[in-house]
Amino acid sequence: VHYWLVRHLYFPCIRLGVNKNVAMILVFFFSAVMHEYVISIPFHMIRPWSFLGMMGQVPLVAITKYFDKIRPGSIIGNLTFWLTFCIVGQPMAILMYTIDSFNKSGGGSVVQLCSGPSCDEL
Repeated sequence: VHYWLVRHLYFPCIRLGVNKNVAMILVFFFSAVMHEYVISIPFHMIRPWSFLGMMGQVPLVAITKYFDKIRPGSIIGNLTFWLTFCIVGQPMAILMYTIDSFNKSGGGSVVQLCSGPSCDEL
């Protein structure tokens, strides 16, 4: 998929004179829309979570490049990526889709603010 995006979206944008950063954002945008489409099929609902997760990678690229610039050869940029993308981002997106799917299926609210016998009176 990466090579297809580079070949059919990124390089044609560069040939048309589009700035490299703008071309990168366009590729991320297209990929985010496609990810959201692919995720929406099994869940039978369109939500922004996959799209936002993909577009959230754009500033993540800038942040990791900044860390590499101030500390060349360090693992700070790589650590930042793995923490934000794989430990926080992916599980958070799965959680959000699961909550939305549960709520859509009539399961009620996932978060119950009160439990126990005293809640029955409310």
